[in-house]
Amino acid sequence: MNKLVIAAVILLSAGNVSAQQCGEDTKPLTAISAIQGTSWQSPLVGQEVTTSGTVTANWSNDNELNGFVIQSNEPDDDSRSSEALFVTTKIAQQFAVGDLVVVTGEVSEVNEQTRLTDVTALVSCPQARPVPAPVTVSLPFSNHEQREQYEHMLVTLTAAKSQQLTISGHYQLARHGYFDVSSGRLLTPSQVAEPGKAAREHMQRNQLNRVQVDDNSDIEPTTLPFSQLNSTAQNSLRSGTTLAPIVGILTEFRGRARIQPTEALSAEQINEPTSPTGKADNLRISSFNVLNLFNGDGEQNGFPTERGADTFAAYQRQQTKIVSALVEIDADVFGLMEVENDGYGADSAIVQLVNELNSAQDNQYVIAEPRAQRLGDDQIAVGLIYNRDRVKPVGHALTFTQGPFRSGSRPPLAQVFEDKRTGEQFTAVVNHFKSKGGCPEQGPNANQRDGQYCWNQQRVDSAKALTEWVAKNDFPTPVLLGDFNAYFKEDPLRYIESQGYTNVSGAEDYSYVFDSQAGALDHILVDNALNDRIKNVQHIHYNSDEPTVFSYQDTDHFEPGPYRSSDHDPVIIDVAF
Repeated sequence: MNKLVIAAVILLSAGNVSAQQCGEDTKPLTAISAIQGTSWQSPLVGQEVTTSGTVTANWSNDNELNGFVIQSNEPDDDSRSSEALFVTTKIAQQFAVGDLVVVTGEVSEVNEQTRLTDVTALVSCPQARPVPAPVTVSLPFSNHEQREQYEHMLVTLTAAKSQQLTISGHYQLARHGYFDVSSGRLLTPSQVAEPGKAAREHMQRNQLNRVQVDDNSDIEPTTLPFSQLNSTAQNSLRSGTTLAPIVGILTEFRGRARIQPTEALSAEQINEPTSPTGKADNLRISSFNVLNLFNGDGEQNGFPTERGADTFAAYQRQQTKIVSALVEIDADVFGLMEVENDGYGADSAIVQLVNELNSAQDNQYVIAEPRAQRLGDDQIAVGLIYNRDRVKPVGHALTFTQGPFRSGSRPPLAQVFEDKRTGEQFTAVVNHFKSKGGCPEQGPNANQRDGQYCWNQQRVDSAKALTEWVAKNDFPTPVLLGDFNAYFKEDPLRYIESQGYTNVSGAEDYSYVFDSQAGALDHILVDNALNDRIKNVQHIHYNSDEPTVFSYQDTDHFEPGPYRSSDHDPVIIDVAF
């Protein structure tokens, strides 16, 4: 018998751990592919096995992933079975990539990953092996099973031909240290596909076209990771940034594909935010959802508020950001959404906002007030402010509180204006339709599984009531703007367009990112007579591409500029009267 070669034996618990040997007397080895199997779960769950492989990544230090990855040096012929395995243990810090190890432990499923846990024997053998070459995996996956066949294997993640790996969302960046990447930008299904079958198919394609890029840690990061991908605007990681192919360990986490990079990430093109273009002599109209701007009692008390800031200091930070955005946009007419519905007195949220805005620049803005103290009974309302040097109001602002605007959709606000330079009149009509959340279980407003989610019938009813009200009042040259809570292809917008309006934006314009999918909830629809007068349309991506941690609520990352002043992007149009 040849002399046994025993090296680097690690005893994991005193008195009852056997030392695994590298040599002829080694226990029978179970191939990694046999442990992984060809389905979502291992056929050997609960069994103790001994296996071997080459270390491809080691994250067993404190604050990392509590283990390391091994990959087989002798893969089988079945492409359905993965050739890699995660070993859960902290006592492996000295293992290096390329080490050959033999390990004994129990087969388990953890967060939908096949792992070896409760390790009883672990040894590094002297015969190091070359690290397996990464397998190229291109997004989108052909099916969900493709993710399983590469579980824990070393891969190079790429985009489809003619596409680039793109950061599509980062909602969990600050809390869990990961962001989502896809082949090209992920667009909300009903933004680009008709509701129903087409939207459902697009949704399925989106699910196959996303991978979480993690920071090799399972704790909340103390500093934001991936700083090499940050924009220069406020040193933040923004959606829309494109990346070079990613080399790392492909895995699964709670129903999502995930990659743990083993090499530093590199940006191909950082998505720097753009500013509004100059408006020249044109008249600028803007829609801006300001995300629950509440000012307490208006005298530094009354915090936390019902839907906005928790403290007076937080409210000041929020208002500072919003004013910064309004100043840069420089619109002549602003339609605002989600302002506290507390009237027009000196202590109201909208009056204090306008006072701050007028102090920050040379234009003098005025509030278009209706003959009502409040707009409906909701906690939030729409608002309308204008630059009195450029336009003048014709009569009082009007509102409509009947039908679907009694509750759900907020009452619209309309004001006829005259352009002081030309004498031409137009009407700004600000809207905020019912949101998609809080679904009823049954009825026409329940989720119909067509991509439009909940309360779609309420929004359709709102679109009908709105256009009828505008027509009845014979408003001159209506411009309907606001947060319609409907994406580009959805029923409410299509109905409004059928009534003689044009949506000035396109299907790939976006103002909001939800679940890493971009789409436009904020729109400006103009009377068809204005089509030839529209000289510029912009969705200003101050907010949707920015991580939420940069909002006014987080003092560690707060900056007074316009970025993450809300969760919606402002939309602007320039009109040549």
